[in-house]
Amino acid sequence: MLNVSILSNLIGSLKNLIFPSVCIFCQRPIKNGYICNDCMNDMIYKGPRCVKCSKPVNQNTLLCSNCSQKTYYEKGFVLFSYNNKKVASLIKWSKFSGHFYYLNAIKHFKENIDFSIFDDVEALIAVPMHKEDLQKRGYNQSLIIAKILSNLSDISVYYDFIEKTIQTKPQVGLKRHERQSNLKNAFILNPKVERFKKVLIVDDVVTTASTINECAKVLSSLDIKVNFFALASEF
Repeated sequence: MLNVSILSNLIGSLKNLIFPSVCIFCQRPIKNGYICNDCMNDMIYKGPRCVKCSKPVNQNTLLCSNCSQKTYYEKGFVLFSYNNKKVASLIKWSKFSGHFYYLNAIKHFKENIDFSIFDDVEALIAVPMHKEDLQKRGYNQSLIIAKILSNLSDISVYYDFIEKTIQTKPQVGLKRHERQSNLKNAFILNPKVERFKKVLIVDDVVTTASTINECAKVLSSLDIKVNFFALASEF
């Protein structure tokens, strides 16, 4: 029996072969991909950003509230603002509705990515899911994003580099200290994997950066430097 997510992917691919391609947002015909040029332009964030992690912020400031705290990552890049309705829809469809192939739209925003986050990076590491959560969803959306970034950067994705051994509560709705407490000791470094000097952690959505920071903390304890990429973040 086919996994539901795999079946959804096959149906989506078959649909694109049979029917003319249309933008997933405005339904206007497009030659390829999933998003038309006008909707892509609407999704590009043009406001102020944090100088350390590039997280979109709603006022001019050097550091966002996350980077003002103690961090274990050196630098980050956030592509979109989750406050954008199209961005929020794209993430929800790809994360909860099985349309993970929509994430391939990231390739069309290559020119908007700060490629300096890949400097000296030896491996791409997706934020892991607990095995029970992964089995329930059928795929890890952060891993899909990491594979797309691998194609853009020519840096390999390493699987099982970090493992999530504790099934935590969803972070949505939790306050900053609750998020940090929820993730405490949830991640471990696989002792069998190859060691690197610097890696890039990949996540889908960053709010307080607690997940990124907890993963980076585990890595920094072994003198592994960390940058990160996130698809989107809230103000």
